Amino acid sequence: MARFSLRSVLDALMGRRRADRELAEEIRHHLDLETEYRVSQGETPKDARQTALRAFGNATNVAEEVRDERGGTRLESVLKDLAFAVRSLRREAGMTAIVVLTLGVGIGTATALFAVVRSALLTPLPYTNPAGVVTVWSAWTGFERTWVSYDEYEAWQADIPALADIAIFASGAVNLTGGDQPERVRSAQVGANLFRVFGVAPVRGRAFTDEEDRPGGPAVAVISHELWSRRFGADPAVLGGPIEINGSAVSLIGVMPPGFKLPLDFGSDGATEVYLPLATDATQQGAIPGPAMNLNGGSHGLHAVARLAPGATAALANGQLRDRVAALVRDNVYAPSFGFRAFTVPVDDLVSGEVRQPLLILLGAVAIVLLIACANVAGLLLVRGERRRRELAVRTAVGAGQGRLVRLLFVETGVLAGAGAVAGVLIAWLSIEGIKQLGMTSLPRVAEARIDPVLLGVALLIAVLTAILTGILPSLQARQVDPADELRESGHRASAGRGRLRWRQTLVTAEIALAVVLVTGAGLLVRTVRNLLSLDPGFDPRGVLTMRLSTPSTWYGDSAAVAGFWSMLTSGVSRIPGVRSVGAVRLLPLATEMGDWGMIVEGYTPPPNQGTPGDWQIVTPGALEAMGYRLIEGRLLDAGDDLNGPLAMVVNQTFVERYLAGRPALGTSVRVGSSQGLAAPAYHIVGVVEDARHSTLKSATKPGFYVTVAHFSRAPGFTIRSLSLAVRTDGDPKALIGPVRSAVRQIDPRLPISEIRTMEEVIGASIAAPHFAMRLLSGFGIIALGLAAIGIFGIVSHAVAVRRQEFGIRAALGAQPIELLRAGIGPGLRQTAVGIAIGTALALGLTGLLSRVLEGVTPTDPLTFGVVILLTGMVAFIASLLPAIRAARVTPGSVLRAD
Repeated sequence: MARFSLRSVLDALMGRRRADRELAEEIRHHLDLETEYRVSQGETPKDARQTALRAFGNATNVAEEVRDERGGTRLESVLKDLAFAVRSLRREAGMTAIVVLTLGVGIGTATALFAVVRSALLTPLPYTNPAGVVTVWSAWTGFERTWVSYDEYEAWQADIPALADIAIFASGAVNLTGGDQPERVRSAQVGANLFRVFGVAPVRGRAFTDEEDRPGGPAVAVISHELWSRRFGADPAVLGGPIEINGSAVSLIGVMPPGFKLPLDFGSDGATEVYLPLATDATQQGAIPGPAMNLNGGSHGLHAVARLAPGATAALANGQLRDRVAALVRDNVYAPSFGFRAFTVPVDDLVSGEVRQPLLILLGAVAIVLLIACANVAGLLLVRGERRRRELAVRTAVGAGQGRLVRLLFVETGVLAGAGAVAGVLIAWLSIEGIKQLGMTSLPRVAEARIDPVLLGVALLIAVLTAILTGILPSLQARQVDPADELRESGHRASAGRGRLRWRQTLVTAEIALAVVLVTGAGLLVRTVRNLLSLDPGFDPRGVLTMRLSTPSTWYGDSAAVAGFWSMLTSGVSRIPGVRSVGAVRLLPLATEMGDWGMIVEGYTPPPNQGTPGDWQIVTPGALEAMGYRLIEGRLLDAGDDLNGPLAMVVNQTFVERYLAGRPALGTSVRVGSSQGLAAPAYHIVGVVEDARHSTLKSATKPGFYVTVAHFSRAPGFTIRSLSLAVRTDGDPKALIGPVRSAVRQIDPRLPISEIRTMEEVIGASIAAPHFAMRLLSGFGIIALGLAAIGIFGIVSHAVAVRRQEFGIRAALGAQPIELLRAGIGPGLRQTAVGIAIGTALALGLTGLLSRVLEGVTPTDPLTFGVVILLTGMVAFIASLLPAIRAARVTPGSVLRAD
């Protein structure tokens, strides 16, 4: 092959005095020189040729392609760019895989979290004009938000103009019987106008009439679409016919639309599936007919929803309620010391208010992850661009304009982003399923998140934005290529100088700073969850299995039958191998609101206009042991506390401190139910237990008492039919599910079992929002740290390659390997220090957004910040050390041979 001088080649390129064929021959000559050099360095001829082709960007083909494209259309040119991009990326499969995986993680996490945010915050609730629907609540001293009374329902309906229509309902559960498999489902007793308030009608059949919503009305029911499909096979013939509920025949008159839920259903795993008439009136609720109201509003046990009047707002309704309550206080309906309030909450705020801020914070966090991924990919493409500068110079020399080069680079980033979007959709699907498998579906509407065409469009949009973000810097880099300067360099000196590292250093610094912000937020939430879990609930949740059962009045007509069933069941379960203790409770702690009951405590006189409330828990003998309550004095409730034994009561510490004031607790008489005008049986305190948290782990404990099902049912009109069985074992509590099911079937196969879970799962669900945020933010933090480590590794590797000659000269002058190691690791540590400083400053300003979900830790917690700085520094040190070791191994001979 003829040899040309480099000057003649430059003249040919810049002055166009030779044909393209001669240019290609000259470039081939330089490829031969590069190949010979690499063979001399120990590479095989085949590998050396491939390396040389990559180093020169296969410049021969580039020249021919640019020449061929001069006469083509723009579409043909773009298609050729696309084909070239695919071939080029396939030749660099390792780099392409890293870029696609990085973009896939960024796009996938962003898409998955958008799916959650969309389902929880952006998808309208299944009501007509949900912005016009509010929930109505009461509050008083000790209760920030609780139910309404029937008296209040009537008063607000008549006296609050901003509320055009109000409906009430009571939540519960029923047994679906009559089939091969009995089933326990959530139910609601609803007013006839409830569906009208929501603006939703049954899709089959009809809703309740006013006549059906009265005492003694016909036994009718409306069911959910999901129950109709699951249990009845979506058979239209079942409408109008009987279904069996709690052992009694009920006429099925309607089926609600798919996806319809009551507002309270969105914060739980299940949904209301059976609707029955509330069938109540003022007499049933104990209200005085007419405008008068009972003292303090009467008994509060109903949920209320309302439709705002045209033009009205929740704020206007709250103002009218405040004025009306003030008038009732003046009329002595509510005692001033009662601290009564009534207010509305928009249904959107009730459903999503608790998770709105955490989700928006997480959406910001995933945007940071996406930016870090883009920065990482941009850095990788910058390195690739340095290797392709000769290719770009040849393209420019043979006639490709800057716009043509920029288009080529954006086509390549588009291909990468498209592949990243495909990987991202898969990662998004896995992430959404992972969120559901982790038990996060108790958060409102999270279970509704799914991949659909809208979400695929979002993933595509994110991919387009990603392609733009990652392509900007490489395109700017291409615009700075000077053909003469690039081709004057020796063929094997393809690495850029130190000045070209500036953009990569900036990107890595930004990655580290953003990673510090995410990891700091994750650290604060980890400490919050640990603090919550370390709070003493007042009982031992380990090794406790729970499940819900109910004894319908059709089969268990009186208190003796109910007490007999629970006695037989607990006796049978206690004989199962591995069971330490067993009992049942009315309400599981940390799973439900309890409510209080009026009492008269011997020797205690409440302040004027104040009552003596106590949280009431109904249990079977053995329940307190099974739940792990800790006895302070006296005894726990036992088998002797049956229908015939003297009325016994166990109270908590707060009860003793507030109502007994240092007097002996044991033997004190307590009358329950007197404030409702009922016969008030007198219990005697037989034991005191430590306080147990019931509503939330953070809420203050209230005075509370525990009595047995048998004793409580001796008050006229009270039979507790639904209880949660609690079984304690030293082994895995879930291993007892099968044996306990068998024990229930042996006693009564008609009774379904529901809500099977361990007490540790109950506690986990009670802190679902911070736990959810912690898990996701921790995952984002790990991803961010990993991407930042890759960026640091790349910048140090690049710096070492650029300074290879310098390291060789230093070694020749006597520098020791440790000195070369320090010089090599320096760039990475400097970038890390700057990034940590910037990230710490950003975190100090942003972590305040987490203050509402933090518990026991401040947003500027020094320990968390210290651990994050140390962790980030360690990751950066390791990422810098690996390529810096190569600098320490540089020998003078290798550098001199290269020159």
